[in-house]
Amino acid sequence: MRIFLSCALVALLSSSLATNLIGANPTAPAEPENTIKEVMKKAHKEGLHKKVIGGEASAEEKAALLGLYIDMFEGTPKKGERDEWMMAAGPAVLAAGKVVAGREGSIEELKTAMDCKACHDKFK
Repeated sequence: MRIFLSCALVALLSSSLATNLIGANPTAPAEPENTIKEVMKKAHKEGLHKKVIGGEASAEEKAALLGLYIDMFEGTPKKGERDEWMMAAGPAVLAAGKVVAGREGSIEELKTAMDCKACHDKFK
């Protein structure tokens, strides 16, 4: 199951990043299930990310965080350029995917990728 989720994440991120970075799809992807604001509430204010970083999250909770971060990545920020947003949000999605896959060092990578202030200053 982990391998499947990892492959699915890599495929999703690769296609999204490639499509948007090379300009083949100049429009935003389909609307995500959650807005960026909803992701912040569910993942951060309600403490899901702390549970994952603390090593207390179940496999389902780790996958839920990944899903939320994918929604965040696919969302459109209030201000700033979409391409810059994707480059800023992408590392958090990748790190969350690595956590789901059980990669060594992924928790530390997720902590590093979650630079909230940098995004809030530029995109909120």
